[in-house]
Amino acid sequence: MSVNTIYIMTDLILANTKYGEDETVAILSGDSVDLIEAIANVAKEVHVYDTSYRTLSRLQRVIRIPNVIFHSDIYPDGKIEFDVVHALVPKGRGVARAMLWSGMNALKDGGDFYITGANKGGAKTMIKDAEELFGNAVVLNYKKSHRIARSIKKQSNDYPQDWGGIPTKLSQRTFMTPMGDIDVFSLPGVFSWEELDEGTELLLENLKLDGVQSALDLGCGVGVIGALLAQKVDKVTLTDDDLLAIQAASATIKNLGLDNADVLPSDVYSAVEGQTFDLIACNPPFHKQFDTNANIPERMIRDAHKHLKSGGCLLIVANAFLRYEEVVMEAFGSCRTIASTTKFKVLEGKRG
Repeated sequence: MSVNTIYIMTDLILANTKYGEDETVAILSGDSVDLIEAIANVAKEVHVYDTSYRTLSRLQRVIRIPNVIFHSDIYPDGKIEFDVVHALVPKGRGVARAMLWSGMNALKDGGDFYITGANKGGAKTMIKDAEELFGNAVVLNYKKSHRIARSIKKQSNDYPQDWGGIPTKLSQRTFMTPMGDIDVFSLPGVFSWEELDEGTELLLENLKLDGVQSALDLGCGVGVIGALLAQKVDKVTLTDDDLLAIQAASATIKNLGLDNADVLPSDVYSAVEGQTFDLIACNPPFHKQFDTNANIPERMIRDAHKHLKSGGCLLIVANAFLRYEEVVMEAFGSCRTIASTTKFKVLEGKRG
């Protein structure tokens, strides 16, 4: 989310809600430190959930208030009953519905579920879904193309059948890849969670594994690349900032019985500090919410060199319009395009 959006949502929430000193509050997004601290100064407890390992790690460094509790579970599991749940509208209707479903089940009867977000970011759709699930949803206020709405839990309702599968539960799928079919576990919100994307397919078509004994699947998603590599090389590590991806990839690796693969939450290379690999394979994200953002992919490229063994290489997928060649050239001294289509390209940086 942009800094401006976070500021507007925080202002909307604090201007339109009140908390009792004996109330327990859940916030299903850690984007606003100001919001968390402001509620924690009034309420009994604030429980924070987020899909980003990077965000949770940052919050735990910054927020030192004893009644703020950070959860490794991505969504509330119903073991704690909340008086209030706040959902900051996420990217993707599946994740929004997962927030609604888990939040409703964790609310006390009569508890409030607040939805706050940008109109263009999916707020209207999430409010509509809340009305279907809770049986009520009222828009409380507007500010600069953002809105806040409240639903009240009057009873526990069934999951709407027309929403499809419950989005907090893993689903199994078979992906057809250039290296063979593979069964994966998936969750809404994970990159390319329903089928193999074209960029990953192009990378897999051009993987050369001669001499590769260790590999890193950086930004692993549901674990397709890492699982296929683990069937070919001695040791593989899969990492991702997205905790939904970590949950899905872990289930994929376990289901395939691959005991030579580790799945780790990581802020880019934070989980593999001091380790080196023969190969780093990556199909990085370049969307932060709805804006193109090259910061994370550029970190992946610039810091790859120190995580590669001599002669090791980075293979990275890029959308055709993104100019990563200059970043690879700067980091490695050379850049080779090993495959390209009208939509994607695979770039190689090699450590001499």
